[in-house]
Amino acid sequence: MLTPTPQITIRSALSGDGERLAEIFYQAFESIAQAHGFPVEPPSREFTRFKVLEMLSSDGYAGLVAERDGELLGSAFIDERSGIAGVGPVTVDPASQDAGIGRALMEAALERERERGAAGVRLVQTAYHYRSLALYAKLGFTVREPLSVVQGTPPALAVPGRSVRPAAERDLLACARLCVRAHGHDRTGELRDAIAARTARVVERPERICGYATGFGYGWHAVADTNDDLTALLSSADAFMGLGLLVPSRNARLLGWCLEHGLRIVQQSTLMTIGLYNEPAGAYLPSILF
Repeated sequence: MLTPTPQITIRSALSGDGERLAEIFYQAFESIAQAHGFPVEPPSREFTRFKVLEMLSSDGYAGLVAERDGELLGSAFIDERSGIAGVGPVTVDPASQDAGIGRALMEAALERERERGAAGVRLVQTAYHYRSLALYAKLGFTVREPLSVVQGTPPALAVPGRSVRPAAERDLLACARLCVRAHGHDRTGELRDAIAARTARVVERPERICGYATGFGYGWHAVADTNDDLTALLSSADAFMGLGLLVPSRNARLLGWCLEHGLRIVQQSTLMTIGLYNEPAGAYLPSILF
């Protein structure tokens, strides 16, 4: 006689879940990276703890958890600061993987965004993790862009005719227009938070703002009119945080610039989407969400 499998329950994440979810976050990425011989994406357990607690305390994020008999098995977080929802991280305890938990979390996340009326849902998938690629494809996600994760020392270069400065609240409208021209939607909520955190910068030509970055690294995005505008921003960075920059691999000129200036490719990732998607215009860097 078969023993029934206990039911997996999906519910909203609570502040008291933070410590356990942070540990699952780290262990899940550590186990898959070690299995494939790649660097672990979150830099430390201290980082995953900080990030999970930050998301749990923010009105801009939704958190879902999977549990069975009161035991936390995994979670999915959704950035809801714009009309496009960014899913991630989605993590499952390594001891409980391959049991449908990741799929249950993703289905609940997609249902939430349908009910919320999000124009689209996006995520960035780690390319060597074939199981997650297959899952997202089964759920209706479309591959949109191969991404090269690059790391190294930012080149201290000056781009003629461009100046870079910290972003301010007065720049939000101009930056929103840039993002809409590039992607068909804005990301003002993220930029506003980055301005408050003092990580955001804009690049200007004499007549106008021509690009912005919410920061430099895995957790931030950038949009610019041209590659020169974007490289001016990158040249102003003190460091590329986390695993590195996510560079659209089809932008041969930008990827070539990175490699010519000593940056190295450390990993491949994949941008995937459901719903609204415009072929990007201009130059851009996605974050680990999209």
